[in-house]
This record gives sequence, structure tokens and C-alpha cells, in this order.
Amino acid sequence: MKTFKLLALLLLMSTFAKAQQNIQIGDIYTFSDNTQGVVFYIDDQGHGLAVSLQQEKRKWTEESNYVYCQDIVNIPDETEANTELNPGLGKIYTSYILQQLGDVKPIAAKYSREEGEEWYLPSTGELIKLIEAAKADGKINQTLKENNSKLIYGWYWTSSEYDNGQAWRIDFHGDIKKCSKLALRNYARAIRQF
Repeated sequence: MKTFKLLALLLLMSTFAKAQQNIQIGDIYTFSDNTQGVVFYIDDQGHGLAVSLQQEKRKWTEESNYVYCQDIVNIPDETEANTELNPGLGKIYTSYILQQLGDVKPIAAKYSREEGEEWYLPSTGELIKLIEAAKADGKINQTLKENNSKLIYGWYWTSSEYDNGQAWRIDFHGDIKKCSKLALRNYARAIRQF
């Protein structure tokens, strides 16, 4: 009986692994915690990034005057937007933001974690990759539409800082701007690695 249960479990795990290996850009990816995202990047080893089905307009911080914004110590200032894709960098930055500013002030970063600990606000490079993929052939927005989710369009916050009073935000059309008005409402949309 134990052998049968073990074989059934192995077969189930193998089937799930094979299903996840055939994943393509624009597909829904279901994580082990049952949260879902739309795949927008896959590397050569089959790992990748998925974007949340949810988005909201949020402030980057609760501070209304950028002069009083605190520098996030462990996040390097990017005086030029880092456009290189470095999967997971936004997760590190989101953790630093939440550790340093606590639960109240980092509105966009906090929102990105509402789906779970593994979800995070993307770095500039990750968000650029998401926008490029969303514009490429329409599969990502089509999947979002089919799942009654808001399409990727408009201005989005990143977890990357320009300096202690400014963060990077990126527009669907490819404009990358530092923003000193961190109390502006731009979209926050979480991503996650798989």
C-alpha cells in the first residue's frame, strides 16, 4: 500500500513538473501556494518571472514631501536607470524597503507583498522586461483580459531608487523617469520568480 501511494505521488509530481516545463510567455503559472501570475520571461533553464493578476494605483511612500524621504541604505542609487534584467533584484530591494521603512510608509512595496512573501515590486530592469514582453505580441494582456484583470498600461513604480528622495517609474510606452513626487499614485504590480 505504501509503495502504491509513493508511486502515485511521484507520478503526480512528475506530471506537474512536466506541465510547468512546457510553460510559455503569456501562460498562467500557478505557484505552490495557489497564487497565480502571467509568465512574461523564461530563461534557458526554464526558470522565469510572472506578473500578478492584480494592480492598484499606489504611492511609493506615504511621505508627501520628498525632502523627508529616507534613503534606503542597501539599495544603490541609480543615477541612470539600470535596464539590465537581473531576476530577483526587485525582491531584494522590496525586502530592504520594508525592513527599513516598516509597515506604514512604503505603500507600493507593501501592496506588492499582499499576495504573499514571494511577490515583490520589480526593479527597473525587471519592469522594462515586463513592458517589452507585454508590448511584443499582446499575449500577456490577452491573458490578463481573459482573467478579468487590468491590462498592463500606464505608469508603474519600481523598487529601484534614483537617490534618497526619488524612485524610478516606467511608462507602458517605454518612458523611464525618476520621480521626486513619491506621493504620486502610479500603478504597483507585483512579480514573482519561478
